[in-house]
Amino acid sequence: MLIYYYRNADRLDIETLDNLVNAMPQQQRDIVEHYKTYRQRCEQAIAYAMLCHALQHGQNQINGIQTTIKQFPLCDLRLPYAEYPLWAFGEHGKPYLTSHEGVFFNISHCKEAVALAVSDREVGVDVEGRRRFSDNLLERSFNDEEQHAVKHSQDPEMEFAKIWTRKEAWFKYTGTGILIEHLKTVEDDAAAAECAISTFPVIAINEGDSTFPVIAINEGDSASPATDKGDSASPATDKGDSTFWLSIAEKRRK
Repeated sequence: MLIYYYRNADRLDIETLDNLVNAMPQQQRDIVEHYKTYRQRCEQAIAYAMLCHALQHGQNQINGIQTTIKQFPLCDLRLPYAEYPLWAFGEHGKPYLTSHEGVFFNISHCKEAVALAVSDREVGVDVEGRRRFSDNLLERSFNDEEQHAVKHSQDPEMEFAKIWTRKEAWFKYTGTGILIEHLKTVEDDAAAAECAISTFPVIAINEGDSTFPVIAINEGDSASPATDKGDSASPATDKGDSTFWLSIAEKRRK
């Protein structure tokens, strides 16, 4: 599986956005132009460019047993690409490819980043930065173990965000949208469906735009960061940074 993420999508200049949109097939252009805000249009255009790049350059990683996570550099938003895939939306809004059989993808975005996951099997991805929450939301959405992890964390807002990304990644994997009655049972539901949910902190390294972290993870690798749902440690972070959590839900490989 291949994961791309792009930081600060709304900082994309208008000329680059227009070039991306104008090069798209009309069907995809209509999807981008459907969104009202500049940030949303940037997120959709960047996600599409990342998908084009992944299909052209990342087939070995898409089909591999490792999960590779890469920051997508601005220079790779270049055009043209060799092919322009088409996607449509399922009953509950989950996108799927109509042009590439046997390839699955999912998109997520938050204030800090937009992320794309591409795999040879069904996949869900979610990204989430620091998130404020109310006691009511915590009690309605998290089970007792998860509530305990948040309340006893050194950084409750980041711990809440970490657990929340796992829930959203699962619902995006299933394509149902968030089901309120199943928010507390996500981990059990995923295990019963033989779905693996992995979670990683993506930490900003401010050494200019030349820093593009690459992480390769073997499924089940216990050394990978924050894959244990019971690990309440959050990444060391200043409250003003752009650190975020990234969770991936994917069918376990036999």
